[in-house]
Amino acid sequence: MTSLSLTYYQRVMLWNLIGATNAPSLKEASVYLRVMEKIRLTDQEATESQFFSENGTINWKLPKPDYGSGEFRLEEGEAKALMEVIEKASPIRVLDAEWLERLVEQCRSNTLAAQ
Repeated sequence: MTSLSLTYYQRVMLWNLIGATNAPSLKEASVYLRVMEKIRLTDQEATESQFFSENGTINWKLPKPDYGSGEFRLEEGEAKALMEVIEKASPIRVLDAEWLERLVEQCRSNTLAAQ
């Protein structure tokens, strides 16, 4: 089991990154769907943060700075799939590269500790 600390921003960006990933088969897509379900915004979070997507632009207004942040638990296969999506994503915005690298390292260290 891998536990990840994610901010609201990271959750939204990962949800979009995973959703834009092409899976080789429906069976392999299911692991990505499980990760997306775990990190997605709840209906309440989307409402309270005034989240909306329009013409490819995502906007929100958080009610407080740490709103929507939390710990998310992924099974080993889910963590590996998430790392794969991140590592193969192209292009990566430089703005996101730092936290994505930290997230991959967090997944790796949690996976190694579990072995």
